[in-house]
Amino acid sequence: MKSMARRALIGLLCGIISSFFLCFTLGSAGLGPALGALLGIAQIFAFFELGSASAIDRAMTSAALGLPFWALVNVILLPLLAGHKPLWTAEEMRALFPALIGWLLFGFSLGILSQAVRKIAQYFLGPESPRPAPFHSKKETHVVILGGGFAGVTTAEHLEKQFRDDPTVSFTLISDTNSWLFTPMLVEVAASGLEPTHISSPLRTSLKRTRVLRGRVQRPICLASMARRLSEQTTRLGTQGASLNRLDARTLFSP
Repeated sequence: MKSMARRALIGLLCGIISSFFLCFTLGSAGLGPALGALLGIAQIFAFFELGSASAIDRAMTSAALGLPFWALVNVILLPLLAGHKPLWTAEEMRALFPALIGWLLFGFSLGILSQAVRKIAQYFLGPESPRPAPFHSKKETHVVILGGGFAGVTTAEHLEKQFRDDPTVSFTLISDTNSWLFTPMLVEVAASGLEPTHISSPLRTSLKRTRVLRGRVQRPICLASMARRLSEQTTRLGTQGASLNRLDARTLFSP
């Protein structure tokens, strides 16, 4: 808010000072400063970034805007307010040529003056806007769970609950089957006491955030070697080369 007020104050001051040319252009000692103040504030916010151009560039751009303002104010609005038609003819517009020079001088002085005053204010009062804090991207963590048995599925479910609000953590479960099977109840299924669907559940529907990949991992000699081999294997399986930041200790290894 202070930055906006500071810019508006600078634009108001520079517009009033530069309106010296508008007083002769418009033939009014009251309309010139008022219009100059409004255009000064508008010019400050139109050229928002201070360091995007030099003072001469700002002055030339503002001076170029004097032409449409001359056509709008002197050629159209002032004659209409006086009860006359707009001054469209070549003779009438030629008579308004001194007013065009006044508008160009006003734009030039406004551009160079506002840029200079902003530079001076920045030197004594500091930058107009505080520098944004540097953005640090959050480090993503990829947890890989080997085995889709009791320990693997339970681990995935607990991790999903623990990190449900953290999008930087992702999970991958590698299993040699697509479903979780409750093996102690196989006898009941064999005796026709239960349906097979009662002791089996698809892993992809049971785990909401965990990516399930079909694969078989042999018993590793060391975790470091397993991590390297697993990174290569999961890349081939479709993890697109995601780095493995953590290898879950509670895993089931196939014999």
